[in-house]
Amino acid sequence: MKQSVYPIAVMNESVDIEAVRAEALRKLGRNIVNFSKIEAVFKYLLTVSQLDGSGKTISEQLRRNQTRLRKQTLGKLVQEFNKNILGDASQSEPTPDFSGAGISLSFNVTYNNPDFLKLQKRTLASIVAERNKLIHQDLAFIDTSSVEDYHNLITLLDEQNPRLLAQLEDLRRIIESLREGLKAFEDLSKSPDFLQSIQSNQSNQSNA
Repeated sequence: MKQSVYPIAVMNESVDIEAVRAEALRKLGRNIVNFSKIEAVFKYLLTVSQLDGSGKTISEQLRRNQTRLRKQTLGKLVQEFNKNILGDASQSEPTPDFSGAGISLSFNVTYNNPDFLKLQKRTLASIVAERNKLIHQDLAFIDTSSVEDYHNLITLLDEQNPRLLAQLEDLRRIIESLREGLKAFEDLSKSPDFLQSIQSNQSNQSNA
């Protein structure tokens, strides 16, 4: 009696699609996590990018910024980052406007080359476009019974992830520079020479 190979073929096909589906979902999760990390860094940088006032009001500003940014989309975050943080080094910075005793903390990422600045902004905008396309098109229209569709998705995700990692590395360097600047200021403020200089200036002003 001749035995049919059809059940074996169906079983192999089922195993194949389960394996490729698992691989696609693993890499999808990886990329979505990296998109989420990028979004979280933007929220952090925008939260602390411009603060002024007294110690108490700055704490309140931080809370307000966190609340405002918590539900912002990646697209909105990138727009605000491009507008308020990225800039041309030749452009003069505005002076914070507040009266009375207080402090002002702000930072910008500036470039001497306007063309490179434009490239950086386009790169960030393309990250947003990739994220939206992945969620709203690539996933929305995938045929979950198609091995080929899953293979195509895996290829797309593998091509995309290095760009996400590169963006995360750029943002990591910005955060590292910010932290180094704050640490340098903290060290300077604790220096005896700095305190003596402040006291000397105050004395000179009172005697003027």
